[in-house]
Amino acid sequence: MSWSSGDFRASAELLAKNGVLEDQKSLRFKKRETEVYIGNLPLDISEVLQKAPGPGPARITACTRFIPKTHSDARKPETPRTAVFAVPMEMRGPFLVLLLKECFRDLSWLATIWNVGGEVGLLVTSVVPQTPFFWAMHITETLQENMQTLFGALAVAEEQQPYLQPSVVQRGTRGLAEHHLGDYGWAWNRCWVVDRVDSWAVVMFIDFGQLATIPVQSLRSLDSDDFWAIPPLTQPFMLEEGILSSCQVINRILKGKITGTLNLESHILKFEEFK
Repeated sequence: MSWSSGDFRASAELLAKNGVLEDQKSLRFKKRETEVYIGNLPLDISEVLQKAPGPGPARITACTRFIPKTHSDARKPETPRTAVFAVPMEMRGPFLVLLLKECFRDLSWLATIWNVGGEVGLLVTSVVPQTPFFWAMHITETLQENMQTLFGALAVAEEQQPYLQPSVVQRGTRGLAEHHLGDYGWAWNRCWVVDRVDSWAVVMFIDFGQLATIPVQSLRSLDSDDFWAIPPLTQPFMLEEGILSSCQVINRILKGKITGTLNLESHILKFEEFK
């Protein structure tokens, strides 16, 4: 299969001209003391997804708890509130292991993301609003090569891939669906069916860390292993301090350093942005 740079869809435009990624201005963050709750959340994704009756993003709720002041504390100095966040279901280890088994038949990607450390540049692809959690691409030469290879191949193949019959769409189905890239428009990208309700499918766009609810009849076939040779382009992160204040951070580059991993979910790396 061959293609040219002219075949690349909007997804590839996330890379700046001449392969050099543009720096973006640092975003402001709201700082407060943060705790993370892992908990025994249900593995059935349908129990935690907020499904809309029509197409659009499907979100997984992060649990937030604030400690209120009591009457006896009225005259005492105000103390910082403690926010407690649940790890999003789509970032949890069991969810990612199932995704990797069914889509890539390989778990080695988890080992590679543990090796990320030191100073990094992250291209943010998705955020869980008002939480410290986000998905981002770790900017390296390998990432740029994988983006060009994958998005170029999908651009060539998209019109050749038949639409799936609704009867074959079920949990675990690999497919191709249109994904909205903000100002960059729409592009066909790899996805995995997380759940199905009647004529709607909840899909995970694997290379962007985003969930969406789409019509079942809008899914194209993408079952050839050739399209799944490149591992997921994005991975989960958590801010060391503060929370993301706005979804405007999506498609922007954050520069900072990796400070460690999240307890019990060590594939989620903690990130501190340079000020």
